[in-house]
Amino acid sequence: MTTTKISICNMALNQIGAKSIQSFDDHTDNARRCAVLYDQTRKALLRMHPWSCAKKRTQLAPVSTHPVFDYAHAFRLPSDFVRLYSTGSTNFEIENNHILSNLNVINLTYIYDNNNEDTWDSLLVEAMTYYMAHKLGKAITGSNAESDSAWQSLQMLLKQARAINGQERPSQDFSSNYESSLIGVRY
Repeated sequence: MTTTKISICNMALNQIGAKSIQSFDDHTDNARRCAVLYDQTRKALLRMHPWSCAKKRTQLAPVSTHPVFDYAHAFRLPSDFVRLYSTGSTNFEIENNHILSNLNVINLTYIYDNNNEDTWDSLLVEAMTYYMAHKLGKAITGSNAESDSAWQSLQMLLKQARAINGQERPSQDFSSNYESSLIGVRY
């Protein structure tokens, strides 16, 4: 079975005991609510966790306008940018859809707005289901119970996703890149 916006919305609607929809164009309150909430909810959820299925890499060149002070270059963020993962540098700042840095090139790893649900990790699908159920719960059922339950389930799922994420990446040796000015002071 393919995963789509509609299948995710129907799982969320089912979770709160509401009627399913066929499309966002249905002339029902449930379809209208799902259509209004879906895209923004997806983007917010993608910002909450560095989902591997929504990770991209690109190399950025500086734009012609430069920051007035503190940094030598500005780099335009990609149009599908949702969240920063890595720039290859520790001296940068994000400001007004740009990364400011003193580097000449930025090797950007970022979370993009992956709107192809069929490529999503199963945990992201489940998280989106809970998040939509949370946002739809009160409006459809008239009670906070379903909404609160979905929110708690989402928070637990995000903790699990973070733990799994940590297991799927090699461990980092922070001490190998760390040079303290205090090392050698005692001697």
